[in-house]
Amino acid sequence: MDRITPEIEKLFQAKEQRRARLAALPFPEKVRAVVQMQRMAAPLYRSRGKQVRIWELELTNERH
Repeated sequence: MDRITPEIEKLFQAKEQRRARLAALPFPEKVRAVVQMQRMAAPLYRSRGKQVRIWELELTNERH
């Protein structure tokens, strides 16, 4: 098996750092991220004939 190159090692470290940042988000931010993913995926699912319902969030200026 090939050894991991320094560039690949940097990619793995960046992936771990991103996961740690996302895990540290407060719950409301995590929910906002899920809703954003729902919005991004909805057109694809609708084009396949799937019924899509995106969660509705109250709009607030509260950001952490």
